Amino acid sequence: HRHATAVSDDLKYSAREAVERLGNEVTYYLREHRKEKVYGIGLEKPLTAECLRYLYRLLFLFYVEARPELGYAPMKSDAYRTAYSLEHLRDLAEVQLLSDEDLDGCYLDDTLRILFGLIYEGHNHELAEDKVGEHSFRISPLQSDLFDPDKTPILNRVRLRNRALQPVIDLLSRTRQGRKSGRSRISYSQLGINQLGSVYEGLLSYTGFFAKEDLYEVAPADKAEKHDDLDQAFFVSRAALADYTDQEKVIDPETGRVRQYPGGTFIYRLAGRDRQKSASYYTPEILTRCVVEHALAALLPGKSAAEILDLHILEPAL
Repeated sequence: HRHATAVSDDLKYSAREAVERLGNEVTYYLREHRKEKVYGIGLEKPLTAECLRYLYRLLFLFYVEARPELGYAPMKSDAYRTAYSLEHLRDLAEVQLLSDEDLDGCYLDDTLRILFGLIYEGHNHELAEDKVGEHSFRISPLQSDLFDPDKTPILNRVRLRNRALQPVIDLLSRTRQGRKSGRSRISYSQLGINQLGSVYEGLLSYTGFFAKEDLYEVAPADKAEKHDDLDQAFFVSRAALADYTDQEKVIDPETGRVRQYPGGTFIYRLAGRDRQKSASYYTPEILTRCVVEHALAALLPGKSAAEILDLHILEPAL
């Protein structure tokens, strides 16, 4: 349990960074390749929502591929496992890309698009298991909002480079830097609903926005030295930076200078109270089980099977 909790804490940091990386890659493609305007048109909210949806797709696939008992991902199929699965992309995420051709290629993006399509549309699902054939596989269609291509119109118009997607997959595949044991592969089979729900709830706290000018990160003097990326963030302009002491400036460990965000950067940080205002929270499993158990205990006695089938849960979170 302690291990799973520690891993889910790692995932909170990794997921936030992954959304930020995705957002910046999408804006890069729209600006440089499609020559579209991206700033000042209200793109922040839909872009944030789509990047979150993309991230949840990856987390879903990590989870179902790690749990064969669910009977969904055909991990026993060599064809699926070696050519389509997210698991084989985890291996590629650890390979160093050296040439511009590799870095600017879109193999990871192409593979994930095909995989998302297989999940949404299904593959060979009309066939019985024994009729699929040795060199193919069977997936039942999962036509939920999560994988619906119509829910990601912005992402549908871009291509994500390997240089951007590789670190995203790696962030979600391995524990963070700084652990005594080094980075290790995350075993999604050991994570439960509570751990993934905690990651989900954490992501609801953040806001995506574009830096209108070069911004610099500052923090209260007692927090700046050991700054936590999950804490509330404060950004100031170059002109305003002089009003802050050295103890209040957040230093980037890689550069040794004040952490800077160039104008136009997509930033995904805790900068508001959107979650509190929308009352968007993840309810731990122990509470939902308790509520459902006691609610049904009051409703079920004396009811026939037909009457029980007519019962509906009105709160989707349960």
